[in-house]
Amino acid sequence: MLDRGDAMNALSRFCSFRYSPPRRFPAIAAIGLICAAAHAQTQCPGYVETDAGSAFDIASIIRDTGSPQSALDKVRGAVARVNAGGGCSIFRDRLACEETLTLANKAIAALQACASTGARHG
Repeated sequence: MLDRGDAMNALSRFCSFRYSPPRRFPAIAAIGLICAAAHAQTQCPGYVETDAGSAFDIASIIRDTGSPQSALDKVRGAVARVNAGGGCSIFRDRLACEETLTLANKAIAALQACASTGARHG
């Protein structure tokens, strides 16, 4: 078991900026490339919010559907079903429906932006 000093020494080996012998360079370069690739993936916001304070969790729907494009398709489909069924006029709480559609449209705009970014990177 490492004591606090050993843990700090081990951590400093990964975090220091001292010269590494050439044999370590490939490993360090590989780690750097992995980190860069992870960062270069889609940069979608975690959520969007309306002026009224309603929030849509974009990160969760992307996680559930598997990609920003799949999430975009799912949200678009839900909005299309509401509109095909008569829009918000068929609901008892029309204002809540309109707020939900406003939020969904903000989510669609955000998903379009990050899905197109992902398409250019991938």
